[in-house]
Parts: sequence; structure tokens; C-alpha cells
Amino acid sequence: MVASVDPLWRLAYRFAHAALRLWWAVRRPTARGAAIAVWSEGRLLVVETSYRPGLLDLPGGAVERGERPIAAALRELAEETGIRAGEEALEPAVSVAFTFEHRRITSEVFAWRPAVRPTVRVDRREVVRATWLVPEEVAPPCLAPGLAAYLVRIGALGSGAPPDAPAPTGRRGETVKV
Repeated sequence: MVASVDPLWRLAYRFAHAALRLWWAVRRPTARGAAIAVWSEGRLLVVETSYRPGLLDLPGGAVERGERPIAAALRELAEETGIRAGEEALEPAVSVAFTFEHRRITSEVFAWRPAVRPTVRVDRREVVRATWLVPEEVAPPCLAPGLAAYLVRIGALGSGAPPDAPAPTGRRGETVKV
């Protein structure tokens, strides 16, 4: 029974997202986001949502009013993938700035490199797919701008840098414009 309502949930997400895009086109808002780049065995965990088919992104989302970016990133990781991590396990954030769907977004991307690859569970409603990829396996047209900005920022997109390279130690205010 539960699986039979999943298509209705996906349809609701698509309609809601379409309405938000219209609103964003009119308002041109700024937004704060947070995400977690989960690296395991040289591969990065990416997700695909029901309302952005074919577009790969990091688990993440909006930072709610009064919420710390690290708390938002951990919340989104758990909601989208079923994975739970502690703040102490995360590497310092890399800040990226980009424009997407008529919004100017600044996102804090934390990295996590667990000793054992975590089991991923998606709800098949908001998130329809999660997979582990090396950056070279994806091309920019299928990358969400935030993911592309993060990979550029750490030197893993188009540079040949190993994806398990140490986290950048730059200033928190540094941004990448895509």
C-alpha cells in the first residue's frame, strides 16, 4: 500500500517545486543552504530528487531560520539518505555561492569521510535515487550547480585531483561562482 502512494508524493513534490520556481522567478530571493559531501572509497554520495529528474546533487537543503548550517546539513543528510553522522565527524565547511532556479544561494558544504561506507536508504518520494560516483563519472550538465561549485572549489572537477584529497583549508568566506 505504501509504495502505491509514492507516485502521488512525487507528483506533489513536482507541483510544489514548479510553484516555488514561479515564485522565485518573480522574487529573485537569496537563500542559505547546507550540504554534506560523503566520501567513501574515492566515491561521492549523490542524490537525485523527484522534482529535478536527471540532476545529481549532494544531500542537503535550506538552512532554517535560527538553525546552524552544520545542524541543517546533518538534518538533511538524515532526511534524504537515512544516514546519521555526528558534528565531530565532519570536516570544516567549504562555502560556495551560485545562482540556481532564480535564487542566489550561498551554501556551506561539509565533508565526511566515514571509515565504513554507510548504508543509504531513500524514501522514493522526495529522493528517488542515491548512488556513489567518482567525480569523473559525471559531466556538468547533470550536476546541480551547488555540487558543481563544490567540486570546482575542492579541485575535483576537471582537475584530475583525487577525490579523497584533504579538505581545503581556505577562509570560510571564500566562494565559487558558477
